[in-house]
Amino acid sequence: MRATDPLTAIVATIVALGACGGASDGPTDAAVDAPADAASLDAPACPADMVEVGATCMDRYEAPNVAGALPLVMYTFVEAEAWCAARDRRLCFDDEWLAACAGPDGLAYPYGATRVPGTCNDDATWRAYTQSLLNGWPAAASSPTVDSLAALLAAARAVSPTAAAAADHVEALYQGSGGGARAGCVGPAGVYDLVGDVEEWTRRRDGGQPQFHGNLKGRYWAEARTCQSNVLVHGDTFRFYEIGFRCCRDR
Repeated sequence: MRATDPLTAIVATIVALGACGGASDGPTDAAVDAPADAASLDAPACPADMVEVGATCMDRYEAPNVAGALPLVMYTFVEAEAWCAARDRRLCFDDEWLAACAGPDGLAYPYGATRVPGTCNDDATWRAYTQSLLNGWPAAASSPTVDSLAALLAAARAVSPTAAAAADHVEALYQGSGGGARAGCVGPAGVYDLVGDVEEWTRRRDGGQPQFHGNLKGRYWAEARTCQSNVLVHGDTFRFYEIGFRCCRDR
């Protein structure tokens, strides 16, 4: 009888162990193929207070992005950017905002092709403002640390009598509604109050011009505009009693 080749014997032994389910200290094929953290596959793409819009996560509500909270106003483009950055977010680009509002069908309003008065907060009676009073607003009040309209007004009133008069005037003019208060005013992706309520600072995707990087979208409580409407005439340091914002971040 021919002697068995040593290498052949080793291979035969390994095959036999595999066929018999021989013990092994190494990982099984299933373990090798499994992701390091299988639970991560089920993790949401965006935080709970944001909505997925394409490659972007967008705040579900206008800042301060809390259901039922009154939206902030009197922030410049620069101050709005700082507020978002303090939360590891950024201002939304105008095309991201448009995608959330109009959806894949290019709707004129977040809820459909035709305006339905009262669906969004865009049918309030306009109130006359006094610019000299608004000019007394203190920039220090529009801080990244503010988390509510009440705190914003209180911060302004604490600065000086002139600032307090400005805060009183803003409060008298204000007709915003709480985030999500108009249940029908929601876009295809689930973002609320894109039309009406407060006008929103966004960053122009085309880069804008020096000191004019913002595009105000959505208009406010006393004027209806479509998702496609733009306001490009206000500079980065402009503030007003009906201008707010919301934040985005990359997924």
